[in-house]
Amino acid sequence: MERRLAAILALDVVGYSRLMGQNEAATLVALKAHRRDLVDPRIAKHGGRLVSTSGDGALVEFPSVVAAVECAVAIQRGMGERNRDVPRDRRIEFRIGINLDEVIVDGDDILGDGVNLAARLEAFAEPNTVCISGSVFGHVKNRLDLRFEDLGDQRFKNVAEPVRTFRISCAEAGFPYADPLATCESLPLPMRPSIAIMPFANLSGDPAQDYLADGLRLDIQAALVKASGLFLIAPNTVARYRDAGIAAEDAGRRMGVRYVLEGAVRRSGRRIRTTVELTDVVARQIVWAEQYDRVLHDGLAVQDEITAEVLKALDVKLASGERWLLHSTLKSLEGLDFFYRGLSRFYAGTKDDNAAAREMFEHVARLQPDSAVGPAYLCFTHWVDAFRGWTDSKERSLTQAARWAERALKHTHSNGLAHIVLAAIDLLKRRHEEALANCYKAVELRPNCPTANSYLANVLHYCGRPAEAVTKLKEAIRITPVYPPWYMSLLAAAYRESGQVGESMIAAKHAIQLNQGDLEPRLILCSDHILAGQSQQARGVAHEIVALEPTFSTARYVASQPYKEQQPLKRLAESLRAAGLPE
Repeated sequence: MERRLAAILALDVVGYSRLMGQNEAATLVALKAHRRDLVDPRIAKHGGRLVSTSGDGALVEFPSVVAAVECAVAIQRGMGERNRDVPRDRRIEFRIGINLDEVIVDGDDILGDGVNLAARLEAFAEPNTVCISGSVFGHVKNRLDLRFEDLGDQRFKNVAEPVRTFRISCAEAGFPYADPLATCESLPLPMRPSIAIMPFANLSGDPAQDYLADGLRLDIQAALVKASGLFLIAPNTVARYRDAGIAAEDAGRRMGVRYVLEGAVRRSGRRIRTTVELTDVVARQIVWAEQYDRVLHDGLAVQDEITAEVLKALDVKLASGERWLLHSTLKSLEGLDFFYRGLSRFYAGTKDDNAAAREMFEHVARLQPDSAVGPAYLCFTHWVDAFRGWTDSKERSLTQAARWAERALKHTHSNGLAHIVLAAIDLLKRRHEEALANCYKAVELRPNCPTANSYLANVLHYCGRPAEAVTKLKEAIRITPVYPPWYMSLLAAAYRESGQVGESMIAAKHAIQLNQGDLEPRLILCSDHILAGQSQQARGVAHEIVALEPTFSTARYVASQPYKEQQPLKRLAESLRAAGLPE
């Protein structure tokens, strides 16, 4: 048998079956165009040999490992440009795996463990990224100007030993900075038990019952978020993997958690059947499964039982006095129903859904006035309206938010949401110490809540503690790798204030990529360029800012920034004026 050392690249299309199911002809035409105009020319340019193709994939051999990685990154960045104006649900996106090993040559084909591992790395890769083995990393780490994320040792099917794995994230054209997590150092897997709760399936056959499955899952999530012994992935991140059609076990591995909880709910009349199972992603086995049959009025008991069983399965030791936090204070069947409906709409994340959720939570507050649940979620819906500009009167929304937050805090079992809202209002009023106190209390009550952690980072930043803000924001991003664009703007601002202008530029460009119409990251980038002595680049960004906001005023913007000290405000104003922005 002939053997030779080769760099092996495996490539396939993400969600190919889904795309073919939507429109078979259009998918085939688009894929052929991508192959003809981008993929095949890039392979040829970098000296690759196309070994084999399938309907949605390809296997390529390169004599140079550097050329293989350069080719993969060029393909991913090219696809970013080609997909720029394509609706997300119709985009053809690739994932790529690369390995360096000896292969067995059989005519034009290549075989062996090295080829198998390349295919496993490709299946492990996120969309628009490249996963490489440790052997590849060792050859290219000092030869290519790329950001590598160390994913640690990974076990792959039919591969005897763990494989050190690295990820290269490839941004869309014009932003050579990969996905936003690449701006943070690689974070290790949590030492404490870690879990992601997948969206529960509705098996009732009636879409109107979706809220019941969503509500039960989010209620369990809300209970577990308060368990300081757990590391819990945020629900919006988990939804991304369900929507992409990725198996729960694979989703858990990609989110960097040890356990995944799945469930399904079936309602028939007043009876509800809930099935749940807990999978150990590393061991690749189900460690616990249970089925609950209850009359609907006993739904609260189902939630409590599932939560307690998950904690038992994970062997989590709760801190003294924490166990009571795992139980809901809602005892009204009708109130529980409205709460589930409200949660389902609240997490949908649109203006109309937020308004609909508020109506549901108003019912909860009326039906169970002795519970903090209704007021806590009500204050949050009003704050979201003010924060996202979904209101005709920001002041009126903030007044309502404060009123409901104060009502929530009058109850014994506060869940931390009201503290986040009050911290936001305190910061706007320049009550920095009060804002910090409320944020610390929110994180104490909700240690796994990305909103609590990110808003603490926000307050730390404005209080002149940018290094702490960076650390806390990275914790929030680790909990919710799919996060709102303002996280990255805040990270950019904190980096700037800590003197890390280069890192600030990277984060600001990511934030622009995430939200093209947002002024904030452009303003940060503009000041970064001035601080770095890049006047010409700063003026270019300033022109973009004025184009987006013709009435922009430096003085008005600076006055809106609630810094505790005057020095950051002075430096910010001077840098924006130096870039040519109007006073």
